[in-house]
Amino acid sequence: MPAARLPETEPLRLVALASYEVLDTACEQSFDNIARLACRLTQCPVALVSLVDGERQWFKARIGFEPQETHRDLAFCAHAVLAPAETLVVADATLDARFADNALVTAEAGIRFYAGVPLVNPDGHALGTLCIIDQRPRTLSAEAQETLEGLAQTVMTTLELRRAMLRARDLALTDALTGLSNRPAFLQALRQAVARQQRDGSPFSLLYMDLDGLKRVNDVRGHATGDDVLRGTASVMRENARAQDTAARLGGDEFAIVLIGGDSDETAAVAERLRLALKRHMDDAGWPVTVSIGAVNFKHAPTDDAEALEVADLLMYGAKRGGGNRVIFRESSLKNARPAQLLA
Repeated sequence: MPAARLPETEPLRLVALASYEVLDTACEQSFDNIARLACRLTQCPVALVSLVDGERQWFKARIGFEPQETHRDLAFCAHAVLAPAETLVVADATLDARFADNALVTAEAGIRFYAGVPLVNPDGHALGTLCIIDQRPRTLSAEAQETLEGLAQTVMTTLELRRAMLRARDLALTDALTGLSNRPAFLQALRQAVARQQRDGSPFSLLYMDLDGLKRVNDVRGHATGDDVLRGTASVMRENARAQDTAARLGGDEFAIVLIGGDSDETAAVAERLRLALKRHMDDAGWPVTVSIGAVNFKHAPTDDAEALEVADLLMYGAKRGGGNRVIFRESSLKNARPAQLLA
Protein backbone atom coordinates (compact mmCIF):
# COMPACT_ATOMS: atom_id res chain seq x y z
CA MET A 1 0.00 0.00 0.00
CA PRO A 2 1.67 3.24 -1.09
CA ALA A 3 1.36 6.01 1.49
CA ALA A 4 0.15 9.32 0.12
CA ARG A 5 2.90 11.74 -0.80
CA LEU A 6 3.09 14.98 1.14
CA PRO A 7 1.56 18.13 -0.32
CA GLU A 8 4.12 20.57 -1.70
CA THR A 9 3.05 23.12 0.89
CA GLU A 10 3.02 20.66 3.81
CA PRO A 11 4.91 22.84 6.34
CA LEU A 12 2.57 25.79 5.69
CA ARG A 13 -0.44 23.48 5.72
CA LEU A 14 0.48 22.16 9.17
CA VAL A 15 0.98 25.71 10.48
CA ALA A 16 -2.45 26.60 9.12
CA LEU A 17 -4.02 23.56 10.78
CA ALA A 18 -2.41 24.41 14.12
CA SER A 19 -3.80 27.95 13.96
CA TYR A 20 -7.32 26.63 14.52
CA GLU A 21 -6.32 24.97 17.83
CA VAL A 22 -8.81 22.20 17.14
CA LEU A 23 -6.69 19.04 17.32
CA ASP A 24 -7.33 16.89 20.39
CA THR A 25 -10.24 19.03 21.54
CA ALA A 26 -13.49 17.67 22.93
CA CYS A 27 -16.48 16.78 20.80
CA GLU A 28 -18.58 19.75 19.69
CA GLN A 29 -22.20 19.45 18.69
CA SER A 30 -21.83 21.73 15.68
CA PHE A 31 -19.35 19.37 14.00
CA ASP A 32 -21.23 16.25 15.11
CA ASN A 33 -24.45 17.63 13.63
CA ILE A 34 -22.80 18.22 10.26
CA ALA A 35 -21.38 14.67 10.20
CA ARG A 36 -24.74 13.22 11.22
CA LEU A 37 -26.47 15.19 8.46
CA ALA A 38 -23.92 13.92 5.95
CA CYS A 39 -24.85 10.35 6.89
CA ARG A 40 -28.55 11.04 6.61
CA LEU A 41 -28.43 12.86 3.27
CA THR A 42 -26.10 10.38 1.56
CA GLN A 43 -27.44 7.21 3.20
CA CYS A 44 -23.93 6.26 4.35
CA PRO A 45 -23.37 4.67 7.79
CA VAL A 46 -20.14 6.57 8.50
CA ALA A 47 -19.25 10.26 8.30
CA LEU A 48 -16.11 11.91 9.64
CA VAL A 49 -14.65 15.36 10.00
CA SER A 50 -11.05 14.31 9.53
CA LEU A 51 -8.04 16.57 10.12
CA VAL A 52 -4.75 15.42 8.61
CA ASP A 53 -1.92 16.08 11.07
CA GLY A 54 1.76 15.37 10.53
CA GLU A 55 1.68 11.65 11.43
CA ARG A 56 -2.02 10.94 11.88
CA GLN A 57 -5.54 11.76 10.88
CA TRP A 58 -7.63 12.89 13.82
CA PHE A 59 -11.41 13.03 13.83
CA LYS A 60 -13.11 16.12 15.17
CA ALA A 61 -16.46 14.42 14.53
CA ARG A 62 -17.17 10.75 13.89
CA ILE A 63 -20.49 9.05 13.27
CA GLY A 64 -20.47 5.27 12.95
CA PHE A 65 -16.70 4.95 13.43
CA GLU A 66 -15.06 4.14 16.76
CA PRO A 67 -11.37 5.15 16.54
CA GLN A 68 -10.51 8.75 17.43
CA GLU A 69 -7.56 8.74 15.04
CA THR A 70 -5.54 6.54 12.68
CA HIS A 71 -2.01 6.69 11.34
CA ARG A 72 -1.66 9.01 8.39
CA ASP A 73 -0.28 6.19 6.21
CA LEU A 74 -3.73 4.53 6.42
CA ALA A 75 -5.70 7.70 5.76
CA PHE A 76 -7.77 7.93 2.60
CA CYS A 77 -8.01 11.60 3.54
CA ALA A 78 -4.23 12.00 3.15
CA HIS A 79 -4.80 11.30 -0.54
CA ALA A 80 -7.81 13.63 -0.71
CA VAL A 81 -5.90 16.68 0.58
CA LEU A 82 -3.46 16.40 -2.33
CA ALA A 83 -6.13 17.86 -4.62
CA PRO A 84 -7.87 20.60 -2.60
CA ALA A 85 -10.22 21.53 -5.43
CA GLU A 86 -11.56 18.02 -6.02
CA THR A 87 -13.78 15.56 -4.19
CA LEU A 88 -12.08 12.16 -3.94
CA VAL A 89 -14.51 9.31 -4.65
CA VAL A 90 -13.46 5.67 -4.29
CA ALA A 91 -16.30 3.43 -5.44
CA ASP A 92 -14.63 0.14 -4.38
CA ALA A 93 -11.41 0.32 -2.38
CA THR A 94 -10.56 -3.32 -3.13
CA LEU A 95 -10.18 -2.38 -6.81
CA ASP A 96 -8.05 0.71 -6.18
CA ALA A 97 -4.26 0.15 -6.08
CA ARG A 98 -3.88 2.94 -3.51
CA PHE A 99 -6.13 1.22 -0.97
CA ALA A 100 -6.60 -2.48 -1.81
CA ASP A 101 -4.19 -3.69 0.89
CA ASN A 102 -4.93 -0.87 3.35
CA ALA A 103 -5.63 -2.27 6.83
CA LEU A 104 -8.80 -0.19 6.98
CA VAL A 105 -9.98 -2.13 3.93
CA THR A 106 -8.70 -5.62 4.74
CA ALA A 107 -9.39 -5.67 8.49
CA GLU A 108 -12.52 -5.22 10.60
CA ALA A 109 -13.35 -1.70 9.37
CA GLY A 110 -13.89 -3.19 5.93
CA ILE A 111 -14.02 0.10 4.03
CA ARG A 112 -15.22 -0.27 0.47
CA PHE A 113 -16.69 3.11 -0.47
CA TYR A 114 -15.16 6.49 0.39
CA ALA A 115 -15.93 10.04 -0.64
CA GLY A 116 -14.00 12.94 0.87
CA VAL A 117 -14.36 16.67 0.27
CA PRO A 118 -11.21 18.64 1.23
CA LEU A 119 -11.65 21.26 3.93
CA VAL A 120 -9.86 24.18 2.30
CA ASN A 121 -9.06 27.31 4.28
CA PRO A 122 -8.98 30.85 2.76
CA ASP A 123 -5.25 30.46 1.98
CA GLY A 124 -5.90 27.34 -0.09
CA HIS A 125 -4.57 24.77 2.40
CA ALA A 126 -6.52 21.52 2.74
CA LEU A 127 -6.73 20.82 6.48
CA GLY A 128 -8.55 17.51 6.14
CA THR A 129 -11.89 16.36 4.79
CA LEU A 130 -15.54 15.85 5.43
CA CYS A 131 -15.86 12.24 4.31
CA ILE A 132 -18.46 9.50 4.11
CA ILE A 133 -17.72 5.77 4.22
CA ASP A 134 -19.59 2.56 3.53
CA GLN A 135 -18.69 -1.13 3.88
CA ARG A 136 -20.15 -1.90 0.49
CA PRO A 137 -19.17 -0.63 -2.96
CA ARG A 138 -21.35 2.17 -4.28
CA THR A 139 -21.38 5.31 -6.37
CA LEU A 140 -22.04 8.92 -5.47
CA SER A 141 -24.62 10.81 -7.49
CA ALA A 142 -23.94 14.33 -8.66
CA GLU A 143 -26.65 15.59 -6.32
CA ALA A 144 -25.17 13.75 -3.29
CA GLN A 145 -21.71 15.04 -4.13
CA GLU A 146 -23.01 18.60 -4.29
CA THR A 147 -24.70 18.10 -0.92
CA LEU A 148 -21.49 16.76 0.62
CA GLU A 149 -19.48 19.65 -0.77
CA GLY A 150 -21.96 22.12 0.69
CA LEU A 151 -21.66 20.49 4.10
CA ALA A 152 -17.87 20.65 3.85
CA GLN A 153 -18.15 24.40 3.29
CA THR A 154 -20.22 24.56 6.47
CA VAL A 155 -17.47 22.71 8.36
CA MET A 156 -14.93 25.24 7.07
CA THR A 157 -17.18 28.16 8.05
CA THR A 158 -17.43 26.70 11.56
CA LEU A 159 -13.64 26.34 11.74
CA GLU A 160 -13.17 29.92 10.58
CA LEU A 161 -15.58 31.17 13.25
CA ARG A 162 -13.59 29.19 15.78
CA ARG A 163 -10.34 30.81 14.65
CA ALA A 164 -11.90 34.27 14.73
CA MET A 165 -12.96 33.67 18.32
CA LEU A 166 -9.44 32.53 19.19
CA ARG A 167 -8.01 35.70 17.66
CA ALA A 168 -10.47 37.81 19.62
CA ARG A 169 -9.49 35.97 22.79
CA ASP A 170 -5.81 36.51 22.08
CA LEU A 171 -6.35 40.22 21.46
CA ALA A 172 -8.24 40.51 24.74
CA LEU A 173 -5.34 38.85 26.58
CA THR A 174 -2.48 40.67 24.83
CA ASP A 175 -0.76 43.92 25.72
CA ALA A 176 -1.21 46.12 22.66
CA LEU A 177 2.16 47.89 22.90
CA THR A 178 4.51 44.96 23.54
CA GLY A 179 2.62 41.91 22.27
CA LEU A 180 3.20 40.14 25.59
CA SER A 181 0.39 38.70 27.67
CA ASN A 182 -1.49 41.39 29.59
CA ARG A 183 -2.37 41.45 33.26
CA PRO A 184 -5.59 39.36 33.01
CA ALA A 185 -3.76 36.70 30.98
CA PHE A 186 -0.89 36.70 33.47
CA LEU A 187 -3.21 36.33 36.45
CA GLN A 188 -4.98 33.46 34.71
CA ALA A 189 -1.66 31.68 34.12
CA LEU A 190 -0.58 32.32 37.72
CA ARG A 191 -3.84 30.95 39.12
CA GLN A 192 -3.43 27.84 36.99
CA ALA A 193 0.13 27.35 38.24
CA VAL A 194 -0.97 27.73 41.87
CA ALA A 195 -3.89 25.33 41.38
CA ARG A 196 -1.66 22.79 39.65
CA GLN A 197 0.83 22.89 42.52
CA GLN A 198 -1.92 22.59 45.12
CA ARG A 199 -3.29 19.60 43.21
CA ASP A 200 -0.16 17.58 42.38
CA GLY A 201 2.86 19.46 43.71
CA SER A 202 4.11 20.71 40.33
CA PRO A 203 6.65 23.46 41.08
CA PHE A 204 6.64 26.88 39.47
CA SER A 205 8.50 30.15 39.82
CA LEU A 206 7.55 33.79 39.56
CA LEU A 207 9.68 36.69 38.34
CA TYR A 208 8.40 40.20 39.08
CA MET A 209 10.27 42.97 37.25
CA ASP A 210 10.34 46.76 37.33
CA LEU A 211 12.43 48.89 34.98
CA ASP A 212 14.90 51.31 36.54
CA GLY A 213 15.17 54.68 34.78
CA LEU A 214 12.23 54.58 32.40
CA LYS A 215 10.69 57.75 33.85
CA ARG A 216 13.86 59.70 33.06
CA VAL A 217 13.88 58.36 29.50
CA ASN A 218 10.26 59.50 29.08
CA ASP A 219 11.06 62.93 30.55
CA VAL A 220 14.26 63.54 28.57
CA ARG A 221 13.74 61.66 25.30
CA GLY A 222 9.99 61.48 25.05
CA HIS A 223 7.36 58.80 25.37
CA ALA A 224 8.01 57.41 21.88
CA THR A 225 11.48 56.39 23.06
CA GLY A 226 9.95 55.12 26.28
CA ASP A 227 7.66 52.91 24.21
CA ASP A 228 10.73 51.60 22.35
CA VAL A 229 12.25 50.71 25.73
CA LEU A 230 9.11 48.76 26.65
CA ARG A 231 9.04 46.93 23.32
CA GLY A 232 12.74 46.12 23.68
CA THR A 233 12.11 44.72 27.15
CA ALA A 234 9.38 42.50 25.76
CA SER A 235 11.70 41.24 23.02
CA VAL A 236 14.36 40.23 25.56
CA MET A 237 11.74 38.52 27.73
CA ARG A 238 10.46 36.48 24.79
CA GLU A 239 14.01 35.36 24.01
CA ASN A 240 14.49 34.14 27.58
CA ALA A 241 11.11 32.50 28.19
CA ARG A 242 10.03 29.04 27.05
CA ALA A 243 6.82 28.10 25.28
CA GLN A 244 5.24 26.84 28.53
CA ASP A 245 6.05 30.05 30.42
CA THR A 246 3.91 33.21 30.47
CA ALA A 247 5.71 36.51 29.98
CA ALA A 248 3.54 39.55 30.61
CA ARG A 249 3.46 43.30 30.91
CA LEU A 250 1.41 44.11 33.98
CA GLY A 251 1.20 47.82 33.27
CA GLY A 252 3.51 50.84 33.10
CA ASP A 253 7.08 49.59 33.51
CA GLU A 254 6.16 46.43 35.44
CA PHE A 255 6.61 42.99 33.89
CA ALA A 256 6.42 39.41 35.15
CA ILE A 257 7.02 35.83 34.07
CA VAL A 258 5.42 32.62 35.36
CA LEU A 259 8.02 29.86 34.93
CA ILE A 260 6.56 26.35 34.85
CA GLY A 261 8.64 23.61 36.48
CA GLY A 262 12.30 23.97 37.35
CA ASP A 263 14.13 24.31 40.63
CA SER A 264 15.70 27.12 42.62
CA ASP A 265 19.02 27.08 40.77
CA GLU A 266 17.24 27.32 37.42
CA THR A 267 15.02 30.15 38.60
CA ALA A 268 17.92 32.18 39.93
CA ALA A 269 19.87 31.55 36.73
CA VAL A 270 16.98 32.62 34.49
CA ALA A 271 16.46 35.81 36.49
CA GLU A 272 20.15 36.77 36.35
CA ARG A 273 20.40 35.90 32.66
CA LEU A 274 17.38 38.09 31.99
CA ARG A 275 18.85 41.00 33.98
CA LEU A 276 22.11 40.83 32.06
CA ALA A 277 20.40 40.47 28.69
CA LEU A 278 18.22 43.51 29.37
CA LYS A 279 21.22 45.58 30.42
CA ARG A 280 23.10 44.63 27.24
CA HIS A 281 20.07 45.52 25.12
CA MET A 282 19.62 48.90 26.83
CA ASP A 283 23.35 49.71 26.69
CA ASP A 284 23.46 48.87 22.97
CA ALA A 285 20.50 51.18 22.36
CA GLY A 286 22.01 53.94 24.50
CA TRP A 287 19.16 53.93 26.98
CA PRO A 288 20.05 54.42 30.71
CA VAL A 289 17.64 51.70 31.83
CA THR A 290 18.17 48.59 33.96
CA VAL A 291 15.81 46.21 35.71
CA SER A 292 15.08 45.14 39.29
CA ILE A 293 13.82 41.58 39.63
CA GLY A 294 12.15 39.75 42.48
CA ALA A 295 12.32 36.00 41.86
CA VAL A 296 10.77 33.21 43.90
CA ASN A 297 10.64 29.45 43.38
CA PHE A 298 7.62 27.87 45.05
CA LYS A 299 8.40 24.49 46.57
CA HIS A 300 5.08 24.62 48.39
CA ALA A 301 1.96 26.15 46.94
CA PRO A 302 0.99 29.65 48.07
CA THR A 303 -2.54 30.14 49.32
CA ASP A 304 -3.53 31.86 46.09
CA ASP A 305 -2.23 34.06 43.29
CA ALA A 306 -2.41 37.19 45.45
CA GLU A 307 0.00 35.68 47.99
CA ALA A 308 2.38 34.58 45.23
CA LEU A 309 2.38 38.09 43.80
CA GLU A 310 2.93 39.63 47.24
CA VAL A 311 6.10 37.59 47.74
CA ALA A 312 7.55 38.43 44.33
CA ASP A 313 6.53 42.09 44.65
CA LEU A 314 8.26 42.46 48.01
CA LEU A 315 11.41 40.91 46.59
CA MET A 316 11.32 43.26 43.61
CA TYR A 317 10.99 46.31 45.87
CA GLY A 318 13.90 45.00 47.90
CA ALA A 319 15.97 44.99 44.70
CA LYS A 320 14.84 48.58 43.94
CA ARG A 321 15.76 49.77 47.43
CA GLY A 322 19.14 48.12 47.04
CA GLY A 323 19.97 50.39 44.13
CA GLY A 324 18.31 48.60 41.22
CA ASN A 325 19.88 46.54 38.45
CA ARG A 326 19.85 43.43 40.59
CA VAL A 327 17.98 40.22 41.37
CA ILE A 328 16.74 39.21 44.80
CA PHE A 329 15.83 35.53 44.88
CA ARG A 330 14.17 33.39 47.52
CA GLU A 331 12.96 29.81 47.67
CA SER A 332 9.49 29.27 49.12
CA SER A 333 10.32 26.03 50.91
CA LEU A 334 8.30 26.53 54.09
CA LYS A 335 4.78 25.17 53.98
CA ASN A 336 2.18 27.80 54.93
CA ALA A 337 4.90 30.44 55.26
CA ARG A 338 3.78 34.06 55.22
CA PRO A 339 5.44 36.37 52.68
CA ALA A 340 7.36 38.24 55.37
CA GLN A 341 8.92 34.98 56.58
CA LEU A 342 10.31 34.28 53.12
CA LEU A 343 12.05 37.65 53.10
CA ALA A 344 13.69 37.21 56.46
